[in-house]
Amino acid sequence: RSGTGALDFQEFVTFLAVYRRHEGFSTNDVNNIREIFDRFADAEEAKLMADNLSDALVQIFGVHVAESAEAIQDQLKSGQGLQKSSFTAPSGGAKAEGLTFGEFLIFARKTREAAFEQAKSDHPGLSGKSGAAAMFDDCDEDKNGKISNPELRKTLKKMGYTPLKQNLDEFLLEVDKNQDNELDFSEFFDFILLFKAREGFRKQTAEEMKKLFTQFDSDGGGEMDALEVADLMRELGYSVSLEEIRGLVLQVDSSGNNALDFPEYMRLMRLYREQELSSIMLSFVEFAGSESGVVSGNTLRCALEAVGYEFPTKLAKDRSKYDFDAFVGLVDRCRAEVVAREKKKAGFSDAKIERFEQLFSDFDKDRSGNIDAMELMGMLKMFSWEPKTRDEQQALTQKIDTAHLKAREAGAEQAEGSEGITFWSFVQLARILETEHDYAEEQRMTSLMLRLKFSQKEVEEFRVVYVDKKKAIADTGGNGEELDGLPRQAVRRLLYMIGIEVKGDKKPMLDDELDRLDCSDDGRLDFFGFLELMRFLLDSGWMAA
Repeated sequence: RSGTGALDFQEFVTFLAVYRRHEGFSTNDVNNIREIFDRFADAEEAKLMADNLSDALVQIFGVHVAESAEAIQDQLKSGQGLQKSSFTAPSGGAKAEGLTFGEFLIFARKTREAAFEQAKSDHPGLSGKSGAAAMFDDCDEDKNGKISNPELRKTLKKMGYTPLKQNLDEFLLEVDKNQDNELDFSEFFDFILLFKAREGFRKQTAEEMKKLFTQFDSDGGGEMDALEVADLMRELGYSVSLEEIRGLVLQVDSSGNNALDFPEYMRLMRLYREQELSSIMLSFVEFAGSESGVVSGNTLRCALEAVGYEFPTKLAKDRSKYDFDAFVGLVDRCRAEVVAREKKKAGFSDAKIERFEQLFSDFDKDRSGNIDAMELMGMLKMFSWEPKTRDEQQALTQKIDTAHLKAREAGAEQAEGSEGITFWSFVQLARILETEHDYAEEQRMTSLMLRLKFSQKEVEEFRVVYVDKKKAIADTGGNGEELDGLPRQAVRRLLYMIGIEVKGDKKPMLDDELDRLDCSDDGRLDFFGFLELMRFLLDSGWMAA
């Protein structure tokens, strides 16, 4: 209170009381933790059940604490951690006792401490030592007791992040209390925890991501499946296939339920961002000569075009020198300007758009830029999307109205008062119908999983093998077009690659099974058939479980 920077005895006692009540968290931290506690707690008793502890802790600190949060939850349920025998449901149908907010703060503090101690095992490249102090010592290369900006950048690179100046400056502003651009041990601890919780994204970006996540979480359950994530990525202007999304989901889905909560979604976006930054770095180094180089004038134009963006005319006379951080900023601005154009494509690849354009042109006989109802039915039949019942016809009319609206929202010009459907409205309609088909396939997959007794994790692991083989065939073929299934001979080669030799009596047995799965000599084995084949191989003993 005196403003001297020192505490008298009474002030020190007050400080200890507040610090202990808040378990070392700031007021803002406590408010954020309270919000998450209320989301997971029993509304009537304002207590958190033990089974929800891990999920709540992951929401606070991010997906990187999932393992330690699970361990803390298991300790709690076994009677450890508080002076209570057990938080599991007692016998006789009585309700299990839950955690109050104060008790929850204790476990939040334990998780924060565990997260930092675990950093060494998560990132063994830092050294063979263990513990938070050892990590700090490894990062402090000049041994002055402070972590400088270059030392911090090097540490983040070892942890798998691309450190951008504008992001680092914001995080440092939040944790570097004396603003000397160096971190002591306590500040370094806070920095790493905050950086990992937000996956390296700036605060405003993280808040925007949260709003978008909530918007696309259709049932409000706090999780998104792969199809919802795909919709969200298209909204951001990314052209990403559902198979690519599933692959990314598999990497970050710590709970194994094939759905992402918000921390897992942030981790996915970090992985995707790192892929982007890696591509940008390759182009930058090609024209700058090194990561620490600069581009300007013609080399700036060439580097930008190598990333896939047109050089802005407003920069024609710009002779500024761009280092990597500035170049990333320019790429991000260019990308923001083309998002609307990408949204018009509804997430379809350029190759798919070209195919649509050719078909649309074939059916648009009078070259009016519109196709009528009969012509539309012909196009839909090409993709097996045509309505087969009266109800489906009525539903299609509503979908066409939605497609018109989405095309306008994406910036496509629509002729006033024109009848029929324009090309960009058709693209939006195609996305609506394809997504509808994907949801139907998901339901079919759920039924097949139960029948074949495969877990979600096993299905996704099989999917990776199947998709990789399809991509290899498409790349070898030279046209890069996605196949609708694996040819019979490719299936045989794939089995050989995973160590299954089909000889003697096995050959006719495999042929019979492929025939049963409608994979004839000129046919294709889709993923559903591939799973059926995997179950056949496991049950026949050809493949180890």
